[in-house]
Amino acid sequence: MTLDQAAKWMLAEFEAKRFLYQEEAASHLLHLHDTALAYYDANGNVCVGKAVLASFNKLTPNAVYERAQKFWRDRLPSDQPGRQQ
Repeated sequence: MTLDQAAKWMLAEFEAKRFLYQEEAASHLLHLHDTALAYYDANGNVCVGKAVLASFNKLTPNAVYERAQKFWRDRLPSDQPGRQQ
């Protein structure tokens, strides 16, 4: 799977549910055994690869990331400016 294909897979998952948990996406991509797609950080958390994340962010300009719960969702009128909430 290429970086763009991974981002498009994430987009399809996001569009199907209107939210996407980071751990769910990263765990799926981690099984492909490519550290460019997903990796473990220094704290042992599974993370989406930086290039995949950048591509996904471009595909979802109206999504926001909830830092506390670690998931992307649709932007609400009450959200603050910026990507992270």
